[in-house]
Amino acid sequence: MVNYKRILELRKEDVSQRGIAEALKCSRNTVASVLAAAAAASVGFVDVAALDNAEIGRTLFSGPDRPPSAYAQPDFEAIHKELARTGVTLLMLWGEYSAACRANRELPYQYSFFCDLYRRWAKATKATMRIPRTPAEVMEVDWAGDTMEYADPLSGEARPAHLFVAAMTYSAYSYVEAFCDMGLQSWIDAHINAFRFFGGAARLLVPDNLRTGVSRPDRYEPALNATYAALAEHYGTAIVPARVRHPKDKPAAEGSVGHIAYAIAGVLRDRRFVGLPELNDAIADELGLLNARPFQKREGSRSSVFDRDERALLVPLPLMPFEPAELRKAKVGPNYHVQVDGCFYSVPSRHIGQTLDIRLTVRLVEVFDGDSRVCSHPRVHGRKGAYSTVEEHMPPSHREYLRDWTPDRFLRWAESVGAQTARAAEAILASRKIKEQGYRSLLGLLSLAKKDGGKARLEQACRHALEMTQSPSYTMIKRIWADIKAEAAGRPDKSLGSKGYVRGPGYYAGGKAAEDGR
Repeated sequence: MVNYKRILELRKEDVSQRGIAEALKCSRNTVASVLAAAAAASVGFVDVAALDNAEIGRTLFSGPDRPPSAYAQPDFEAIHKELARTGVTLLMLWGEYSAACRANRELPYQYSFFCDLYRRWAKATKATMRIPRTPAEVMEVDWAGDTMEYADPLSGEARPAHLFVAAMTYSAYSYVEAFCDMGLQSWIDAHINAFRFFGGAARLLVPDNLRTGVSRPDRYEPALNATYAALAEHYGTAIVPARVRHPKDKPAAEGSVGHIAYAIAGVLRDRRFVGLPELNDAIADELGLLNARPFQKREGSRSSVFDRDERALLVPLPLMPFEPAELRKAKVGPNYHVQVDGCFYSVPSRHIGQTLDIRLTVRLVEVFDGDSRVCSHPRVHGRKGAYSTVEEHMPPSHREYLRDWTPDRFLRWAESVGAQTARAAEAILASRKIKEQGYRSLLGLLSLAKKDGGKARLEQACRHALEMTQSPSYTMIKRIWADIKAEAAGRPDKSLGSKGYVRGPGYYAGGKAAEDGR
């Protein structure tokens, strides 16, 4: 809106046209047309000082020869009230304004400038524009500013509980959960639980610019946390962070935060909770009452509006909930396995020597070659050195070997040597969690039957080993086998020392016995 009075006032103070345009944030052509109209009408600031701006405009620009800057001024207060009505848009109101101008032989503003003038008016008057809401369109999320308390189940210490709030903008239907911190894992878990509570996901997620969700705030292209972005992709929603220090971008969550602070935290302020589960149970009870409470200026309640208008329109939940993933790289070894946290997972043998991408979740290990998923394994927990091998990943020669060498074959081979050797072979196989890991030991054990003494010496060694322990190893049996061989040859085994004897108790008793045993 052109401020005619201020233009004339500044001109009276000898401010240049350029200076007036800069001071009033308008074009120099507008200033020039106003001053030209004032000169033509022989009007100065003193003549119009008592008039309001609209009257000055009519004084300066009356008659058919008005300049192009003499536009009809919209009634923005009436326009703002009309916008609050269902189905009314600025484009519709601009059309009505233009039609009225033509009927009154007045010049209307173009639509773009009309909208710009309305935004300036709304900003100057602090008018709040009604934003039309679409069911199941937006879910707003935030952490509540105030915390609650719970007692640690082990120590009894009082600990703060941070409240996560999620609200559907259309119905204001809300979800609240307490967490021990506001870290990334809590943030992700809170969203997963909220989606489960709502029974689906809204098309858009509107969070604050907190570090757990947005790694680099920006008005136009904020950088999202990779895990948070993966969560949104998994649930088929998109993240649109609110502008920094603009709480009106997410009024539903901001309003719910206030309700939670008073309606839930206030009601539960005198109760003592032991552990987060007990606190969350109490919050859930109060939340149910809050969502069922009737609106004051609207028909129904949060729950009824959500069930009626939003629930059926939500994006359906995926079959499996989202699991945060860790990304790594690993090189495929000559045994066509990659190592992850001390455990080994097979990949197709054609990838030997390549560096592949690994995606880790709590349950799964996925291997990728670029964008292509090579394979996946259930993640092994709790035992280092464990192998997860898929037969199809092996080279053809290894698959043939696997088919030829089976536990039954080794046991039949051991039985052909003797009963004691068979018992020892069974013990070696039973000591290994992965049966293939015992094959090499069994090959070594059975190879002793082909050496000096043959099967009889191996049987004797296995019998002695089984008398000493129920779980003999190949190394133990081989040592006993070597002792029997040395004894049969009439010479001490090298394993008994370079002198060929073992010092007995007399040596350590001192005196003559020690000298005799020397």
